[in-house]
Amino acid sequence: MLALCALAFGCGRRAPFEGEAPAPQTSSPSSAPISWAEIAQSYASVRDYTCLYEKQERAISNGEKQTIRFYFRKPFDVRCDWLNDRGRVDQTAIYRAGENGGKVLARRTGPLGSLFGTLRLDPNDPLALADSRHPVTQAGIGYIIERVAQELSRHNIKMDYLGEDRGDGRALYKFALTATGPLPPDLDGAHHAFIWVDEKLRLPVAIELYDASGALIERHRFKDMRVNVGLDDRTFAFP
Repeated sequence: MLALCALAFGCGRRAPFEGEAPAPQTSSPSSAPISWAEIAQSYASVRDYTCLYEKQERAISNGEKQTIRFYFRKPFDVRCDWLNDRGRVDQTAIYRAGENGGKVLARRTGPLGSLFGTLRLDPNDPLALADSRHPVTQAGIGYIIERVAQELSRHNIKMDYLGEDRGDGRALYKFALTATGPLPPDLDGAHHAFIWVDEKLRLPVAIELYDASGALIERHRFKDMRVNVGLDDRTFAFP
C-alpha cells in the first residue's frame, strides 16, 4: 500500500466522477481551422511545458479526480507533484527515459517521506498500475497527439470538427473522434472522444473518452499550460 501511495496514482485532490455525454453529432463543419498534422507540427516546436493536470478514470477509485502539477521536457522527462485538498504537494514521482535504470522515482512528503525515502518502481509494475490504466511512459500531450495520428492513419477512428468552444478562459477548437475500427487494449471500451485544442497554442489541452452508452471513461485536462519555459535537470531530480 505504501508503494501505491508513494507513486500517488490513488492520492491527491479529488472530486466525484461526473459527466455523461451523447455520441457526437454526425453533422459538423466540413472544414476545420487546423489539421491534426498542424497540431503535431506545433508540438514539434515545444521543448518543454508545465501545466496543472487534472485526470479522472472511471476504473480508478470510482473516477475520483486527481490534481497534479505536471512538468515535461523532451525527449521524455516527467515530474508529477500530486496536490492534496489544501493545494500542497503530497508526493512526487519522477521519470526520465534512459535514466535511473528505467525506474520511476517516487517519494512522499512529510514524516513518511523521511522514513521510507525514495522508492524505485518499474513503470509497468502491477503496483505502479494499480491506480492508473496508463503508465507514466504514456503521460503528456505528446502521447495523445501521436496516438490520434496513429489511429487516424489506420482508419480506426474518424474526426469531426465541432466548432469553437471556451474553457478556462481560453478560446478552443473542439473535435469529436469516433471509433470506426478495432482499437488497441489501452483504449478498450472507448466508442467516441472529444478533444479540445487551444487556439493560441495549437495544442490539445483536454480530452474525454466515452463508451457506447455515453458514459465517461476518462477525462484529462491540461490547465494553465506554459510552453518552452526552460526546465532544467533540477526539475527532474530530488534534492
